[in-house]
Amino acid sequence: MDNKRLNAFEAFSLSFGGQAPFTSMITYGTVALQMGGTFLPIAAIIATLIVLLNGLVVYRLSSEFSDEGGYFTYAYFSLTKRLGLVTGWIFLMYAFTYAGTLIAGSIYILKIVISQLLPDDVLSILIIAFSSFLILKGLKVSVKYAEVISVAEITAIVISSVVLLMKPHHPFHLMIPQDIFLVTLFAIGVPSGYGNISPMGGEVKDAKKTLGIVTVSVILTGGLLSALLFYATSVYGTDFVMILKENVSFLFPYLFFSALNGGILGGIAYVIAMSRVIYAMGIRKMVPTSLSYLTNGRPLNAELASIMFYSVLLFALIHFLGVYTTFDLLGEFSMLTYLLISISADISLLRRAVKRSWADLSLSFTAFLVSIIVLVYSIAETSSPVINYVLALFLIFGFFYFEVLELVKQAKRKYE
Repeated sequence: MDNKRLNAFEAFSLSFGGQAPFTSMITYGTVALQMGGTFLPIAAIIATLIVLLNGLVVYRLSSEFSDEGGYFTYAYFSLTKRLGLVTGWIFLMYAFTYAGTLIAGSIYILKIVISQLLPDDVLSILIIAFSSFLILKGLKVSVKYAEVISVAEITAIVISSVVLLMKPHHPFHLMIPQDIFLVTLFAIGVPSGYGNISPMGGEVKDAKKTLGIVTVSVILTGGLLSALLFYATSVYGTDFVMILKENVSFLFPYLFFSALNGGILGGIAYVIAMSRVIYAMGIRKMVPTSLSYLTNGRPLNAELASIMFYSVLLFALIHFLGVYTTFDLLGEFSMLTYLLISISADISLLRRAVKRSWADLSLSFTAFLVSIIVLVYSIAETSSPVINYVLALFLIFGFFYFEVLELVKQAKRKYE
């Protein structure tokens, strides 16, 4: 892919917009606040440190790989083709579930504000259609949208935090929840949103330097802002949206605008990331090669496939499960898949670091160990065993798909 056109600020805006911190706090934070209470600010700091470890791994890997594909590319060249495909496969589910969580969160926010004026299905169609329209308008339009909304989200978080902290409130009393790892898992939802930029390495100027800096900057900015707002809200109760509505009411229209558009932007950024991974997999013949075709320098076929998959599946989930259940389940699923692709990146750097760099070896091993521990305990504490079953089936299908793909390739070579 040509046109390396995103500068550092544009890449930061798109990545930070994909993180959608304010909307992520409303989606992931709503669930985490109900489970964790006043422990949530601490969980947010722990989550930021965990994500930062994995972000530093991506920082090191992105300095060696600057092509499209991100985690798929790291695993494909550092590990094996099979693990590359499975990593790409998991990333596609991560991108969908993260985008779906944010879009469902936007619908949830809109539903609260306009009450029952429109049914959920209509709201879903409107927001999914609008986000799909912006994706099809091209990367430049999405980036400009990201630049505006990113600033709006930062402003919303800072103002909300200051107002809540200045108002009279109950003193802070730390309460340790029963499901500490599950609370931390949801808290990871905010800073982990950096993952949408690495698959776009081929479209970033000086990607080997810029991607790593952007990754770390987005993690720290989103993670620390989330800890601040979680601390400010945790002393008021456990209903995140109502706390803002009742205590920052004079700013609620602006907060509503920021959260709604932040969720839409997050969905856009991750669907774009999904398309770039599909494009990279198409180049390596892991999916139909027609998905790697370029139209005016952009992988239009991969974008259309991503939009169709995301639109149909997300609408079906909201229609049959409802908005709140959808973003609750997708939020939990997205964090589990995030940990899996992070573990893949950790192993990729670990393998490359052997006999080369003790610093990278220590970093990758520490990140791997921490991610494994959080993953295992989070799986044990998941709110529904169905999530674990679906995740296991998804992984099995990925390995099965690779084996079938290899058999087909062998049969072609045999008859050529």
